[in-house]
Amino acid sequence: MKTVVLIPAYNPGEQLKNLVDELMEKDFQCLVVDDGSSEETQRYFDDLNCKIFRNPTNLGKGAALKNGMRCIQEAFPEAEFFITADSDGQHMVSDICRIREELERGKDFVISVRSLKHAKTPLKSRIGNALSRFFFCLANNHYLPDNQSGLRGFSVKHIDWMLNVSGEKYDYELNLLLIAEKQGIKVGKIDIEAIYFDNNSNTHFKPLLDTARIYRRYFQTEMFALIGIALNIIMVIISQSLWGSGHMFETIFCCWGVYALLYFVVERYTIFRNIKYTPGVRRLIFSIFRYAIYALICFAIQAIFHWSFFAAFIISMVLTAFLEFYLLKVAYE
Repeated sequence: MKTVVLIPAYNPGEQLKNLVDELMEKDFQCLVVDDGSSEETQRYFDDLNCKIFRNPTNLGKGAALKNGMRCIQEAFPEAEFFITADSDGQHMVSDICRIREELERGKDFVISVRSLKHAKTPLKSRIGNALSRFFFCLANNHYLPDNQSGLRGFSVKHIDWMLNVSGEKYDYELNLLLIAEKQGIKVGKIDIEAIYFDNNSNTHFKPLLDTARIYRRYFQTEMFALIGIALNIIMVIISQSLWGSGHMFETIFCCWGVYALLYFVVERYTIFRNIKYTPGVRRLIFSIFRYAIYALICFAIQAIFHWSFFAAFIISMVLTAFLEFYLLKVAYE
């Protein structure tokens, strides 16, 4: 079974050649995408003994990965799997081999999970991953301890839909997982040890700009869930104005209906019109469970504190979000 390692590279160092040489020794095919690197770093590409695809300018990691996938389809038609790895030496060849082993065992979508509690893990990496874990969990009712690692393995049969996933820079990798979850694809996981050189000073990740891109893409993909939440709040305000707390349970049921319509129907024929979409029974059950908790918390708050329906509903939404996250985290661990 032929496996290609796809390595996007922008202004790499000597680690790139070491990585490629070790991978070739392990019977991998390698494809390096030069994402518009500077002339000063071209010597690192000239020494490589593998296929190189060159972007004329720096397009971003997501665009580099997509161009690499297109190249895999054309240059490696016999390949069954491909693995994405970073060029900066963060990923050990032994872990890349473990990803290949999982793919050859029958899994066709495998991600790596870094140990981010290690003392050498940069603070910005820990904070960024913690936030993405939380929002990813709420979006998909599925806890993943690390959804930003660049070491991932795929069956080539996924390339067609992966090319349709939006995102051209670092936002692409999280969005890819969001879309995979919406298709009901089972994601395999392996634990790896993250390697950081000089506190990750060689990374091209821009904390503010790239984080903003990641979450902008996240909110675009989850647009109808957010619209559903906004409409829920408007419906509760109207109900509070007209009836006080007299129709609390009926209003929450209607809120669930609006949310479900947007999240399971409208989303299917808009954002996911060109991609397979199977939200699944699990997500439907979670939505029913979530709104039932809203109702119970609202009832408890009003019975104990006599607060307004609107205040109780907002508090129930916040509490339920954290409750859902920690329950899923505990279930995973």
